[in-house]
Amino acid sequence: MNLIVNFFKDLTKDNITNGFIAFLFAVTGPVAIMLLVGTKTGLSNQELSSWLFGAFAINSLISIIFCFWFKQPLVFMWSIPGIILIGSSIDKFSFNEIIGAYIVTGFFLTFLGFTNILGWINKKIPIEIVMGMVAAIFLQFSLNWLYSLKESPLLSGSMTITYFLIFAFPTIRKFIPPLLGSLIIGILIILNFNEADVINKLDFTPIVPTIFIPEFNLKANIEIVIPLAITVLFIQNGQGLAILKSAGYKTFIKPYTVACGLGSIINSFFGTVSTCLTGPVTGIIVSEDNQQKDAKVSDANDLIGKERTDLLIEKHGKDTLIAGISEYNKNQTIQSHYTSGIIFSLLCICFGIFSPFFTGFITTCPPAFIATLGGIALLVVLKNTFISAFSGSYSLGALISFLITMSDLVILNIGAPFWGLLCGITISKVFERKKLITNI
Repeated sequence: MNLIVNFFKDLTKDNITNGFIAFLFAVTGPVAIMLLVGTKTGLSNQELSSWLFGAFAINSLISIIFCFWFKQPLVFMWSIPGIILIGSSIDKFSFNEIIGAYIVTGFFLTFLGFTNILGWINKKIPIEIVMGMVAAIFLQFSLNWLYSLKESPLLSGSMTITYFLIFAFPTIRKFIPPLLGSLIIGILIILNFNEADVINKLDFTPIVPTIFIPEFNLKANIEIVIPLAITVLFIQNGQGLAILKSAGYKTFIKPYTVACGLGSIINSFFGTVSTCLTGPVTGIIVSEDNQQKDAKVSDANDLIGKERTDLLIEKHGKDTLIAGISEYNKNQTIQSHYTSGIIFSLLCICFGIFSPFFTGFITTCPPAFIATLGGIALLVVLKNTFISAFSGSYSLGALISFLITMSDLVILNIGAPFWGLLCGITISKVFERKKLITNI
């Protein structure tokens, strides 16, 4: 009962907005990729719906447990590079054999989560190199926002202008967060031009999941399991861990990995690719407008009373007091991020159960709508990611990681983010060796 009471106590308008924006981001582009790959399997719409149910409903239940447990925005979804990897294997193996590979991958991830191998590996990878990879991935999403300004100037332009207008006036920001204002304007424009299409495509029919029977093929396991585990551990989880650390959280890699393993095993029976810690979604959830953290003496008056505030100013000075209030506000914000993860997860559970309804709405929305929301939401996070990547001791390795990830290079069915990490670490070991040894 205390969990629920504390949840509503910690919940803010910004938390709700960030959770909702992250939800919109998760159920558009990533879902399109999943369905694009799914159409190659020859599965029915009912069976494809099971993918969505596992990806969103089951993973969200895991997310809610971990958000409450750690009081952190720990959101588990499914691996986008993983589903792309599976797309290249569908022509070689039956879908039931791929399900078998999912299960083997899940047990492999669970085993790693109970060992110290991942902790050892994690200590050997400088955070700057990981953030270089993350910056490249986030930049691609932000560029889509800029492209949408050209493709849909009315929709994207109106949303962008609304965001910065609200952002520029603190008085307005107190009543409506910039992202929420941008979202409302976007929906109003869409309804004005496509109201009939939106209404006609709404369907309230819930999903009845299909259970898949796995088949185990040694060749399929050799080709799929290790690359799929890499996409979970070092691409998706690597992004999520780096973002959480950058936001000020202490991370626990072993329980996260066990959650990914167990989630992968359960979801495999619904046809869903392996579970992972989210990257861009986590970035949206922890994003905050820096100006919203500006502290004033009046904030101290509200917290401790005017008399004690005046005493502290007299003893320590106004600047010291303001710095203390700023740090307090920052800590309060960090402590409430987990509520965004829970809001996101609750929405995703509804999406998994009623996916025909949400799919009907999303397919009606212009791509510029989500591209604009996602790009704007990631602005502050992208800035902080660049600072973390290139202001540290391993900037050359971070640059190599950034460039290779941006290149979309694919070798041995393994995507560019992994090769970016590998080459970035190698470059740092050769050219920044003294710093790396000192760090270790």
